[in-house]
Parts: sequence; structure tokens; C-alpha cells
Amino acid sequence: MNTVKTTTTTVTDLYIDAPIAPSQPEVRERTRPVFTGLEDHSIAIDEASELTRNYRMSAGKGAIKGGFFGRAAIEQVLAQEGVVGIRYYYAKENNERPVLIMVGVDEHGRDLVDGFLAERSVPCPPFCGDFNPLNS
Repeated sequence: MNTVKTTTTTVTDLYIDAPIAPSQPEVRERTRPVFTGLEDHSIAIDEASELTRNYRMSAGKGAIKGGFFGRAAIEQVLAQEGVVGIRYYYAKENNERPVLIMVGVDEHGRDLVDGFLAERSVPCPPFCGDFNPLNS
């Protein structure tokens, strides 16, 4: 009788002991700043004029072109602790008149909604500046 020596190799399924991936990615709060308050938002008057003209053409005659916020309101938003800038939100009155809402934003991009909010800019029209490339 001949004895044949055989070796058995065990194959392990690599996926059995692997951790199951969560169905939703883990949400982590950013630790580095998103905003500094020093972002460059400059625009040449020619480009600004083109952009506002595009809006006016699509909005139609009599549409709100813009609005005015007084310095005190803007400074009150900016003076809040931790504010590096302002975010605006488009909003609409019950009478369908569009308005803007301004809120302070911290370095992580969070709206500081528990602070001072500026709202309801003075509309243009009827309270527009003199004829200029941005409103005409």
C-alpha cells in the first residue's frame, strides 16, 4: 500500500471578516477654516454691468433690480463675535416682492442664525441710484 501525502490549503474569504461599510459616509466637522474674510470678490464694472443686464433682461420690466442696506445694519452683522463675512439669502414677501436676508458667517462657513440678521433691503425700484451701468 502506498501512502500519498496530500496537503490541504485553506482559502480564507477575505470579505467575511471585513468591516461593513456604513451606508452613509461619516459626517465630520471641518477643523480648518473655510473662510477668512479676505476672499477676493472684486469685479470690473464692465463685467458687473453685463451680469446685471443679463438679470434685468430675464426678470422683465418692473422687476426688483437690487436693494439697499444701510451701513449700520451691515456693521451690526459684521461686528458679531466670530463673523468673517456675510451670506445673503433670496427671500420673498407674502406679496411676492423679492427681498434679501443677510446673516453673519463664521470661519467654518456656518450661518450665525442666533445673532443679528439684516432683512428687507430697500428695493430698487423705486429707490434706485442715478442712472448707471448696473441699474439701467
